[in-house]
Amino acid sequence: MRKKRIMIIGAGRSGKSSLGRWLDQEAAAWDSAGWRAAAGNLWSRRTPALVYRGNIMEAPGAYLESPWMRHHLIAAAQDAFCVLMLVDFMGNRDIYPPGFAKVFRQPVLGVVTKCGLIQADDGRLDNCRKQLARAGVREPYLITSVVDGIGLEALSREIMDCRIAAGIDNR
Repeated sequence: MRKKRIMIIGAGRSGKSSLGRWLDQEAAAWDSAGWRAAAGNLWSRRTPALVYRGNIMEAPGAYLESPWMRHHLIAAAQDAFCVLMLVDFMGNRDIYPPGFAKVFRQPVLGVVTKCGLIQADDGRLDNCRKQLARAGVREPYLITSVVDGIGLEALSREIMDCRIAAGIDNR
């Protein structure tokens, strides 16, 4: 049986690698065997293709931006126990097609990234929520910032719930 991972998808430059790095370090505490990736510089480059790193499966933004590549995301999700659909708070474009989250059999969590940059509510957060809702992601939407540590514990709890529901918790 294949090892199940967390699949992270989102637009280019939306914070997938940064969030993946934090989650991969966090996941080492989840697993008593400690199956964390032991490579330090694997996270330093842009993602050219679907990459498996430790507990994370990261897809490049080009897979979402190209309609003929989305089927690769759907097929790769069989190796995931949950899917994180990221929306960049600073981004201003819709990346997900309507109802896209409904193609996955795994639980899909909506994550708004780079929220440490919120200074005044100018409607961007509402736009991010609307984009996730159009994509078919159910609430609650997790508001996060890896740099400031905002919302990461709540995200960790949601992912732990997905692990338990998938039957891969080692407690």
